[in-house]
Amino acid sequence: MFEQGLFWLRQWCLAAVLAVVSCAVIAADAAEPVARFFSSFNGLKADIVQSVYDQRHQLQQELHGSVAIQRPGKFRWSYQTPYVQQIVADGRKLWFYDVDLEQVTVKPQDQTLGSTPASLLSSSSALSEQFTVEANGQREGLTWFKLTPKKQDANVERIALAFKGETFKRLEVIDSFGQLTVFSFENLQLNPKLDPQLFKFTAPKGVDVIDETATQ
Repeated sequence: MFEQGLFWLRQWCLAAVLAVVSCAVIAADAAEPVARFFSSFNGLKADIVQSVYDQRHQLQQELHGSVAIQRPGKFRWSYQTPYVQQIVADGRKLWFYDVDLEQVTVKPQDQTLGSTPASLLSSSSALSEQFTVEANGQREGLTWFKLTPKKQDANVERIALAFKGETFKRLEVIDSFGQLTVFSFENLQLNPKLDPQLFKFTAPKGVDVIDETATQ
């Protein structure tokens, strides 16, 4: 009787191990489109709509603009409406230019981005080093994936990516306050030839410059 019980215990353990391995393989396969996307591009260019929702999912703000990214570490996010702003990074410094305020703030890039969308899309690090990736089903005709930062980030709780087939379409960020920011990408060009001047910034004459890198 003992031998029979031991036999079934061994069989159950084997089945459990196989089930765990199988689930791991399925999870890896499910996240493959994300890994394939991030390993396939050196840069991108797109129009964006950025929608911000509060904890009750009420729309608070909608911004329209464009983005250009050159990996590793370079990007330009430009907003045209409802106000004009530019966020430019050259791999070392990050400039935030608010046209209405006539003010430029300069920050060290590596201390500023954390697990933000800009960092996610422009970083050359392997995605698996920064995030745990899980398949997250279908919604609005898109295939979704959940990304959870491996290092605790005070600003970002989790990120979601959406694809239509192989095309990257949407990015969602939930911050530590439960606020949701949705980035919708249109007219996306993968690996375009980008002008290096896009990732350089010179403050216009007459604007205030707050340089937080001066003491670095």
